Amino acid sequence: MILTGEVLPGERLNELALSRRLNVSRAPLREAVRGLEQLGLLEIVPNRGVLVRQVSMKDALDLYDLRAALFRGAARLAARRALPEDLLRLRQLNEAMREAAAAERFADYYARNLDFHTALMAAGGNVPMARAYDRAVKGLHLFRRRSLVHPAQLDLSLQEHEDMISAINAHDAKAAGDAAERHIMLGRDRMLDTLDNGAPA
Repeated sequence: MILTGEVLPGERLNELALSRRLNVSRAPLREAVRGLEQLGLLEIVPNRGVLVRQVSMKDALDLYDLRAALFRGAARLAARRALPEDLLRLRQLNEAMREAAAAERFADYYARNLDFHTALMAAGGNVPMARAYDRAVKGLHLFRRRSLVHPAQLDLSLQEHEDMISAINAHDAKAAGDAAERHIMLGRDRMLDTLDNGAPA
């Protein structure tokens, strides 16, 4: 519900209503809340209850820096470790994104983009790195859902993915790392452009 934007940053969660809606008792719900608080998606505020965390601009930019470093490291590892099936998966996801962009199915594009990044992290074969990246991505969900909606931006993002795939396929760790870091930082710039243009992030 948080990641799809059904509940928004700053919104208070009603434990009883959630318990009824999800058809679970309050004990496992409280456990889930604690887990989501540790992930940085919720915050427990005295006298106010459980709120969906609001991410500041500085927090968001810090998370982009973290993502860039982790994605660079994973791409470098993938250039050395990726199996043929890893490369096939990356190509399939990028093609699915291309088709979704052409059909203006932006929700599908967004979902496949997340899958692409997850697949690249997995190809790097470093589980702690992948977990840290996933946590950073989830934090940014609170700041900029679906900021990549302009067709020209989608084409740029897809080309950046192609550059990463080519470098990984060539086993060029430096080129793969450079392309991965550049992709995240250009994604940050695209997000900032949507804010400057008054578009919802």
